[in-house]
Amino acid sequence: MVLERFGDAMAFKQRVNPDTQLNFGKNQKAAIMGDYPTLNDICAAYGKNFSAEWIVPHLVSLTLHTGAKNLTKEQLRELAKIISIEYRHLKVTEILLFFYKFKTGRYGRFYGSVDPMVITCALREFISERNTLIDRFEREQKQEDDTNLKLQAMSREEWLEYKQQQEKQEV
Repeated sequence: MVLERFGDAMAFKQRVNPDTQLNFGKNQKAAIMGDYPTLNDICAAYGKNFSAEWIVPHLVSLTLHTGAKNLTKEQLRELAKIISIEYRHLKVTEILLFFYKFKTGRYGRFYGSVDPMVITCALREFISERNTLIDRFEREQKQEDDTNLKLQAMSREEWLEYKQQQEKQEV
């Protein structure tokens, strides 16, 4: 699935780069509920260390955005590996959403230099928010499905009455 959808590893990195964070910051539902590969999926498609390699430019983008003293190459690689192992179940779009939200100041800030612990703690907070959003999105989908089911089960007369009620509410 990943290879057919995104192409080879280089094409994936070009298509799903730090500039795409904004797209999913604008649409949390698509990032969380959409049909996108997980970190595990991209490792299966491109190699066992690929997700960590893919995360590094996102970490660099975050550090550049903050203006704080950057992490060393070793710190970047280690932090990317930790994220890719601990959060391998997350979709790549959820990772994009996390970095976007971090850049908006939602998860604190760095004081002088980038602190990897701030990032990993922020990820835990993001997971909690994500789970709450999943519950909300699923409830909304269930309500919509229930409404559609009711509409399908109505007689023509019931449907006309329902339609009139909806029009009155819109006014």
